[in-house]
Amino acid sequence: MPDKLPFTWNPSDVIEVSNISNENILLELKSGLLRLDAGRTLRLTTSALAQPQVAALVDAGKLKVKPYRWR
Repeated sequence: MPDKLPFTWNPSDVIEVSNISNENILLELKSGLLRLDAGRTLRLTTSALAQPQVAALVDAGKLKVKPYRWR
């Protein structure tokens, strides 16, 4: 197995999106529907921020976004 696997995306473009509301959210991303339960965090690429629904939820204070720190 090689030391590093090839990526189809830039690892520095990964973000953590946290649902800080008390409701489950169904995100409509270009790749399809994605459920983000209340209090949960997912890793996505920064392209998700270009989606109007995601941007509106961030502006409304329901989603918190921060860069993902690779270990």
